[in-house]
Amino acid sequence: MNRDLFLAILAMDSYNRGYGQGISGLPVNVDVTTIGDATIIRQSDTAPNSPGVNAGFYAIAYDVSGMAGFGAAQA
Repeated sequence: MNRDLFLAILAMDSYNRGYGQGISGLPVNVDVTTIGDATIIRQSDTAPNSPGVNAGFYAIAYDVSGMAGFGAAQA
């Protein structure tokens, strides 16, 4: 798969996780920890009234170090 396309898929995945998902109509399975060969390694807290949620912040980190086209410095 094209590297830029895969990064776009990860961006859409992150936009549809956490709280206030931005892509309506898609199922959200919080038990899924991989997207293709990328592994989710960390996510923001999504508990109601937590400091991050109150600030409108959500982030996710993927490990792509084992994938072709991604160097260790980009992981």
